[in-house]
Amino acid sequence: MAVAMGLGLGGLVIIGVAVVLEIDDVTERGEKYQVEAITKLESLAELRNQIGLGSVVDQLHQYQTSPDSAHAAQLAESLRLARTNLDAYRLAGQTTPAEEQALAQVSGALDLIGDGSILPPPATNLADLQAAGQSLGTLDRLISASNTALAEANVDELQHLRWLTLAGGGLAASLLAFVTGAVVWQSRRRVVEPLARLLSESRRLAALQLDKPFDWPLHDELGELGRTLDGTRRTLRDLLAENEERTKRLAHLATHDPLTGLANRAKLIEWLGERMQGGRPSSLALLFLDLDHFKMVNDSLGHSIGDKLLVAIAERLTALFQPGERVARLGGDAFVVVIDLAGGMTAKVSASKIEAAFAKPFAVDGMELSITTGIGIAVDDGQREVPEDLLRDADIALYRAKEAGRGQTQIFDMALREAVLVRHRLHSDLDAAIAHDEVFVVYQPIVRLGPNQVSGFESLIRWRHPDLGLISPVHFVPIAEETGGILKLGRHVLESAVRDLALLQQDWPAPLSVNVNFSPRQMWDENHVSEMLARLGESDCAQVKIEVTESLAMTNPDSACDILRRFSALGVPLCIDDFGTGYSSLSYLGRFPFTILKLDKSFVAGLTGDAGQGRLIKGVINLAHDLGLEVVAEGIELEQERAILTSMGCDYGQGYLFAKPLKLSDAQEFLKRAMP
Repeated sequence: MAVAMGLGLGGLVIIGVAVVLEIDDVTERGEKYQVEAITKLESLAELRNQIGLGSVVDQLHQYQTSPDSAHAAQLAESLRLARTNLDAYRLAGQTTPAEEQALAQVSGALDLIGDGSILPPPATNLADLQAAGQSLGTLDRLISASNTALAEANVDELQHLRWLTLAGGGLAASLLAFVTGAVVWQSRRRVVEPLARLLSESRRLAALQLDKPFDWPLHDELGELGRTLDGTRRTLRDLLAENEERTKRLAHLATHDPLTGLANRAKLIEWLGERMQGGRPSSLALLFLDLDHFKMVNDSLGHSIGDKLLVAIAERLTALFQPGERVARLGGDAFVVVIDLAGGMTAKVSASKIEAAFAKPFAVDGMELSITTGIGIAVDDGQREVPEDLLRDADIALYRAKEAGRGQTQIFDMALREAVLVRHRLHSDLDAAIAHDEVFVVYQPIVRLGPNQVSGFESLIRWRHPDLGLISPVHFVPIAEETGGILKLGRHVLESAVRDLALLQQDWPAPLSVNVNFSPRQMWDENHVSEMLARLGESDCAQVKIEVTESLAMTNPDSACDILRRFSALGVPLCIDDFGTGYSSLSYLGRFPFTILKLDKSFVAGLTGDAGQGRLIKGVINLAHDLGLEVVAEGIELEQERAILTSMGCDYGQGYLFAKPLKLSDAQEFLKRAMP
């Protein structure tokens, strides 16, 4: 198209230049001829005047009549002027042969007369002069003929110019029409059609039809715009795909636990809602799991290890059950297993499978971690209206299982609900009970078995509720552990024991000691440990001993050993309590800085009727002595038990045989009676 336009414009330029040049040529020729013609006519007119009457002819005639010098001079001047005009005619422009012939006749006639210098002049025939006059007429006719020829030539030139203009204009018009058509066609192909495609593709883009690419082969601005549109299509397609993935992901996170990938509480409620219908049993059973002392793992090993342990537990639980059965994590260390009793599996059997799975340690970062779980079971009997009720009852059963100790399972019944209501009451009233002195400390004597002499006391916590009466620590200490209230209780017991020991020691002749229990929450709280170490370093705490349960020490032996060594370095005697109830810990016993080993009452209870039990106790006592530990036997209730333990070399005894836990005033009376 650009070439055609260039050719058209070039043709117009050439035609225009040609017309201008032609016009200039005609104009120049006309002007030149007009100058020549005027000069020639003027010269011709002068010649006529000079040759005709009153000039050369008259002068010649007068000279011939009177041949004197005056007339000769006049004749000579007329001849000169005639010859001058004759030369001027020749110089006015090119002359034709006819003109040259006529001029030659005129010149010859003048030559016959002479130049006036020869006197007398030769005889001149007037007829020759008359012939010269006729030659002048011929010249006049020739000039007229030249004018006519020039006019005809100009007409021809004008006709040529007209043809050239028409032909050139037609050609230019054709070229312009061609160029216009080409522009229209090219505009349609390069602009209109691409714009229509752009509109169509934009509509497809707006409709999010993004799979088919936009093909734009052109390399002009519209092609660049089309390729930009296709880039927008690809970007939008990728963004939508990413958004959809963020949405197969947010929806998954909304119903699944991000750590373990198990269903979360919302998904569990959804499953239960699909199966449970009020008034009709669904054959579903819920097993609510809560790990025992999981917080100690987080506090001692860090949350990263705790998270990995949770993942390992989730994997092991998932592997236990069929695809139709569900495993969910409710958060923290709480899991729920949903089983279908229609398959013949009982809830108790399923709980046993879980207990067996937890009997094996979990491998985490090169460590083998042992942990147990409490299990609360609730079976859907059709009496619950919503899934949350079934979950609540399984939770109630779990609380009762946790109260019974580590690794326990409990099935829900209505009596449990009443018990849990009481538990929640205790939970809410505990802080106020400490402030109002409803929580108090009692003391159980520890007696040296050989001389049967009191050596000290173990401090034990009690709670007398204004409405519920005396509450066992078995019920409220676990609540305090969960809520963190055990830290306040621990401070209360320590301060009470130090204060009361000073009162008990007033009239007693030998040094008395007081044992204070150290709970898991206290052990793994670094701030509390530091606070206790600072307090125990004071002088009034010199006779305080710390008791740590075997299970607490063995949960994480390395970390526990490091903490206990800080107490030992301060000079605080350490007792391992309830020895033999939780772990096979003989291999660890020598590593801990314990000074006293307390045999659990379960060992003592079977002592009188089982010789094998006696040998076992004797072996433990000997082992403890070999390790430099003193031994306290708990739960002594019979004189025979005291005698056997004394004969085995047991150092101290504690139990109802000597005294039950006593209030401060009763402990003071006990000491008065036991005074040596």
